[in-house]
Amino acid sequence: MKHKTFAEYDDGLTRACEGALGMLLRAFGTLAPTLRLVGGLVPRYLTPEAPPDVPKHAGTTDVDIVLAIEVLAEKGKYNKLSEQLKANGFSRVTNLDGKPSSWRWERKVDGQTIVVEFLQHTDDPAKNARAESIVDEGVSAMQILHAGVVHEMYLEREVIVELPDGNGKTKVAIRHADAVAFILLKGLAFDDRKTNKDAADLVHVMRHADSIENLAALYASRLKEGAHHEALEQGLRALECKFCDEQGIEGFEKEGPAQFCAFHEIGEPGSEDRILGQRNVSALVTEFVARVRALAKAAE
Repeated sequence: MKHKTFAEYDDGLTRACEGALGMLLRAFGTLAPTLRLVGGLVPRYLTPEAPPDVPKHAGTTDVDIVLAIEVLAEKGKYNKLSEQLKANGFSRVTNLDGKPSSWRWERKVDGQTIVVEFLQHTDDPAKNARAESIVDEGVSAMQILHAGVVHEMYLEREVIVELPDGNGKTKVAIRHADAVAFILLKGLAFDDRKTNKDAADLVHVMRHADSIENLAALYASRLKEGAHHEALEQGLRALECKFCDEQGIEGFEKEGPAQFCAFHEIGEPGSEDRILGQRNVSALVTEFVARVRALAKAAE
């Protein structure tokens, strides 16, 4: 569930998500390094709170994990993953039709029910948002367009996690999307789902992960490398579509800036404060895209 405003998010719930992530890493054992964290928990590690320069991020209500399907599908590699999940306190989420899901799992942490969603890569738009089973694992993963970029575009951060159920504290290595992967995937997610939270997460990372100059230079260098050129290009087009000027409509009037300001409850719709906030967001994204385009062109 994605709340519509910053005020609806809770620090305790975000910490519970981190605890669930710690138990998930335990469940995967030696395969834990193959997991990649994406989604709303990533800014906790990518842009750690450091007032006044880096403000608090809203947090999250769930945990999104991209699986390395080719590793898990190897015969005999980890045949009882579902049993390992259950042994570590996870159970399948029951869908609205009463059927258990195999790509969404849940666990109680400090009285909160935390949902973990397993995702996998696809480069086929027709397969986006379709679940597919993992051979012999009793687990499936939702196919997400270009999610596999995080297997190469990631950072590793060691954090101390308090495990639920009195299991104590442990130090874990979390491999999460880096700034480029996060901007790419959040841009595509917002283009697809159009939620306030996706717009807010995207802008938060663009503002606080690094300078806009450094972020654009890194994004452009990845474009030049070519390994994920189409994914990166689609990410840029999504940003242009939702945040930047085009014929007949100014960028600040578009969904991205409007939904960012709605999430942070900046002024009333149509007020000077709201319009200024929307203009600032559009200007930020427009500068980023323009810098990436210019750097990529210069490298040709």
